[in-house]
Amino acid sequence: MAAPVFPPIGDNIKQWGENFKIYLQRQLPRLYFKTASDNPSENGIVLWDEVSKYAVVSSDGAFRQLATKQPVPSASTGSLGDVTGMISWDTSYIYICTADYNGSSAIWKRVGLSTW
Repeated sequence: MAAPVFPPIGDNIKQWGENFKIYLQRQLPRLYFKTASDNPSENGIVLWDEVSKYAVVSSDGAFRQLATKQPVPSASTGSLGDVTGMISWDTSYIYICTADYNGSSAIWKRVGLSTW
């Protein structure tokens, strides 16, 4: 999974600072903020991966996808906006999107759930 693209650091640190400020202004409205009443098991940074279209979290510099539930696909070919890595579930199956939507290929796979 590709990490979010931050402005590259170049020779002009002042310009990089301005670019980073613009980046944060664009990204922050998409994030929820930790409050004093939250009790997370791990502190980290949550960002939106614009390319992959899902949230990622980092606590050690390695970005990982957050498992956010997407709508259950109505067919294995999915729909516009479906991208690799999306996850969904219902009472019978877990669904994983294995490719980006192209209108004809089967991009969603599913596995049945059972009791044990």
